[in-house]
Amino acid sequence: MNASSKPLPYPFKRIAVAVAFSPRIEAILSEAKRLQEIFEAKIFLVHVGKKNLQEEQYLKHLTHRFGLEGEHTEILWKEGDPVEEILQVCEMHQIDLLVAGALEKESLLKYFMGSVARKLCRRAKCSILMLREPSLHSKPIRHIVVEGSDHPKTVDTIETGIYIARQCKADKISVIQEEDAKKLALIRSPELSDNEAERQKEKMTTEEAKRLEEIIKCTDCGKVEVKIELLEGKPGFIISRFAREHHADLLMLNSPDMKLGFIDRVFPHDIEYALADLPCDLLIVHSPSKA
Repeated sequence: MNASSKPLPYPFKRIAVAVAFSPRIEAILSEAKRLQEIFEAKIFLVHVGKKNLQEEQYLKHLTHRFGLEGEHTEILWKEGDPVEEILQVCEMHQIDLLVAGALEKESLLKYFMGSVARKLCRRAKCSILMLREPSLHSKPIRHIVVEGSDHPKTVDTIETGIYIARQCKADKISVIQEEDAKKLALIRSPELSDNEAERQKEKMTTEEAKRLEEIIKCTDCGKVEVKIELLEGKPGFIISRFAREHHADLLMLNSPDMKLGFIDRVFPHDIEYALADLPCDLLIVHSPSKA
């Protein structure tokens, strides 16, 4: 498959929004409306739970209030396991983006047992947006932090980040390359002199920057400023810390290569650091061509 015909992780034309009758339902629907307008998308509002007249009328009232009516919005009522039902909706309706609320910090019990949001992040076969603090009022996206790891999925993640930045008129994107700890350990081997180790590190840094520059060069960035940052530290942790310290509005990561289980939460997969303590809204980008 050539580059022009490969499936893209964007644009987001079919968006599913997980809806629960919680205190945040109004904010979630307000966010859904903004996403519908930004991406000119069809919205599927998905509630898993027994349907009753009171909740049905309340949801109709809210969709009318937020302008989520007509042919571009569909309400789906499902019964059963929330994760299984939502994933089934995503597959059946060919969803491009799944949107769900998330807690900034989850309790230790929820962390190990896994909340609905966490399970969706690990199993969804589409991109998934975790809203840390959904708001009734429009929040401009100014700064996006994007994973820049040396992985086949990274091209899709960066391209998606630039697409979103252009759609949302963001000011800048920071592409973060978290330097590989294993490579750095080899460079710092006692067998190498200090000068040789420094040369090897500079060579690795140059190669990483060149790889990212090539990806960015092949993508139309428009007026968005794209800056590459090479950081040392634990993958997943260091990018989340960067996003928090630099007040990012959106953090974007590659989707996991496989389902994450209990062992990944004891010895965390990169993405677990962001899920455990969200620095901002989190978008996990699913790469159709790399799935």
